Amino acid sequence: MTAFFTTQLSYQQFLDEYWQKKPLLIRQAFPGLDPIISPEELAGLACHEDIESRLIEEDSDSGPWRCQHGPFTEDDFARLPEKNWTLLVQDMDKHVPELAAITRQFNFIPEWRKDDLMISYAPEGGSVGPHTDGYDVFLLQAKGTRRWQVGKEPIQNPELIDGLALKILVDFEPEESWDLEPGDMLYLPPHIAHHGIALDACMTFSIGFRAPTQTELLDSLLHIASEQDSFGQQRYEDRDLQIPIHDNEIDQASLLRFRQTMIDCISQSDEWLTSAIGRLLTETKPSLEWLADELMNEDKDEVDFTSQFDAGMILKRNQYIRVAWASLGEDVLIFVAGEHNQIEKSITECLPSITGYTSLTNQDWQKLQTNMAAISALSYLVSKGAWYWDSEG
Repeated sequence: MTAFFTTQLSYQQFLDEYWQKKPLLIRQAFPGLDPIISPEELAGLACHEDIESRLIEEDSDSGPWRCQHGPFTEDDFARLPEKNWTLLVQDMDKHVPELAAITRQFNFIPEWRKDDLMISYAPEGGSVGPHTDGYDVFLLQAKGTRRWQVGKEPIQNPELIDGLALKILVDFEPEESWDLEPGDMLYLPPHIAHHGIALDACMTFSIGFRAPTQTELLDSLLHIASEQDSFGQQRYEDRDLQIPIHDNEIDQASLLRFRQTMIDCISQSDEWLTSAIGRLLTETKPSLEWLADELMNEDKDEVDFTSQFDAGMILKRNQYIRVAWASLGEDVLIFVAGEHNQIEKSITECLPSITGYTSLTNQDWQKLQTNMAAISALSYLVSKGAWYWDSEG
């Protein structure tokens, strides 16, 4: 399959040669790109209390860098200088559903890996400073021109300027410099230093990807452990104990036993580990929880699908709620908003439709209603707010 961004590179070649390995500049990845939203509309969204936004100024009155969090007011924007500031708004693929069509272009990467589409607007000179990110990102130029300076090697422990709310590098020595025009796109692996500077009024779409930390994974596993009486209860053993040289020393042999105990705990049950991973990956961002709840139907317990579809209703996906699934032996675990349910594996062929983003109509229901496991799974997803009823059209 040919990748959407270049005829010289397939999806798998991109993953093999560039993904999490090295940057890639893609000229005219999206030729004729329609940004869908204007800078004025972006600023309007940043004035909403339930939308996450930031305003970053360089050389402001309070110092060389200033970062404010929204919501903002018209007066906040009116006082801004002509140059050297940046507005950033998160989760635009959810707040403006039409923008989700852009993130869907990256379906050669699993859906559960995607985080959001952030939009930044900046006049000439606008920047957030040289920095690194701990995740993969595609930087798609939507309007104007931005110069990207990029380092060569990943920086795992960057030295940052003290006293700033922003994580700006003390030293930055770029290896490459590119000017991106509308439709151009730059891919950056994690920890690659980069610095984007607006050469004129411009908008950039940042498509970021989730990369949970080990601490987050362990925390999710501990939540599972707290729900299972038999999980993590095996005690430390030292059947091969030797007479100690020093009474109070925790020797290397003991430390290795403790390490193995932790490994055995994580490996104790495929179901518990899978549950911990799936629940973590589908947790709703705190900043989106209220918006997710707004789309939920009031009556979620009893669902009469046939009567609803016959009445001309359709099921729409709640864009603020994450859904994923994983096979587990003879069953399937379905994850939604940090929770999960176990369904028999006969549901597998229906999973693309009931966990996808395309609306479900009466025609879809005619195919699904012959599979009791699919009905059960769909009922569960509706009860958790992943789908909501709406009038067709």
